[in-house]
Amino acid sequence: MSILIADSGATTAEWALITDDSPAQLITTTGINPVHQHDETIQRIIADELCPVMRKIQPRHIYFYGAGCIGDKTNQRLTALLTDYFPNAVIDIASDLLGAARSLCCHEEGIAGILGTGANSCHYDGNCIVSNIPPLGYILGDEGSGAAMGKEFLRRLLRNELDPQIARDFYAEYETDYTHLIDRIYRQPAANRYLASLSPFIAAHIGHGDIYAIVHDALRSYFEHHIMRYDYRRLTVHLTGSVAYHYADVIRDVAEEKGIKIGHITATPIEGLTEYHNTNNLL
Repeated sequence: MSILIADSGATTAEWALITDDSPAQLITTTGINPVHQHDETIQRIIADELCPVMRKIQPRHIYFYGAGCIGDKTNQRLTALLTDYFPNAVIDIASDLLGAARSLCCHEEGIAGILGTGANSCHYDGNCIVSNIPPLGYILGDEGSGAAMGKEFLRRLLRNELDPQIARDFYAEYETDYTHLIDRIYRQPAANRYLASLSPFIAAHIGHGDIYAIVHDALRSYFEHHIMRYDYRRLTVHLTGSVAYHYADVIRDVAEEKGIKIGHITATPIEGLTEYHNTNNLL
């Protein structure tokens, strides 16, 4: 008997295959988002990236937590697509935010947040999400996300507001220029992913004052527009995602300034979700 747990963001999906007699097997695929992807794209990811690693194992239960999994129609569509490949499985679809909350808080009340390509947050009562500040996406919101940091970095870069050495390093490393960057952001698909892909460069130069200011301001905005809208003086804040993990020191700096208690910071929710479902005796 086995279960399959998935946490899918905008860029990647992490799967944990848990069987009775072996440790959890972790599998990474392209992210699945039923809002932005056609059926054929999702089918290709399952067939070409997931199934070959599964070695014909048929799980009895699938728990899929994903970005875009927030409506009955969308969730039913994804359930049907997964059923094509795993016909004997009971399939539960839920939002990536609930997955993050379960991973970070388990059955404890708290504030859970996602900081990756995008950003989100919620007040979790130990069982359900009881309130959520709308993230609004990278154009209107997603403060503190990789996309938000990348956008602010490019804005300052293209307006010559950064240290010239930082600008030279960036143009040399990415082999790009003003025209290409404008084309990539405004004319090519998935601009949010491209903006977030600049995070490794930002992280590598975090010791520079200009770059630290971008990261600090982005995370301060996240706390002000998201976390501080909840009962943050009473509850502990837990965060997951690549941005949360790589900028944990700055997060703790900003949180201390704001009087916010930080608990767990993890790179991904999958380990916590594995523990959550094991704890609930779901095998």
